[in-house]
Amino acid sequence: MGNTRTIDNEKALNLGYLILRLGVGVLFFIFGWMKFAGGEQLWQGVGSAMGTLGITAWPVFWGLLATAAEFLGGLLLILGLFTRFAALSLVLTMIVAVVFKLSTGAGMAEFSSPFTMLLVNIFFMLAGGGVYSVDHILKLKKRSASIV
Repeated sequence: MGNTRTIDNEKALNLGYLILRLGVGVLFFIFGWMKFAGGEQLWQGVGSAMGTLGITAWPVFWGLLATAAEFLGGLLLILGLFTRFAALSLVLTMIVAVVFKLSTGAGMAEFSSPFTMLLVNIFFMLAGGGVYSVDHILKLKKRSASIV
């Protein structure tokens, strides 16, 4: 069997990466923005999820950190800038969210959203942002600078 990847397949794959990255990035950016706007009381609630991991100190700090991960991680995903780092920060945040949902006995409807976002961000952590990203542009510039 020969290589079944054609130019059209490659373009479609790269377009798929872009659409998924933009969609997920916009969602995280909006959720992060809403949590920033919610203030310290909301950060306290978000950060208290760390208690499921045995970490009960500084819930406002942990909540603010999760909020920043969502807001900045979403923005970086949208741009495709530092995509792997942004995805890693969101993976860590979603691990806590999944463990928290499991610990509360949440049903599939409540568990599926953070679990899906965990899986999608694992994908971006491994695959990067694709060719339609700032990361790719920077990589090309670095490569061309090293040739000269």
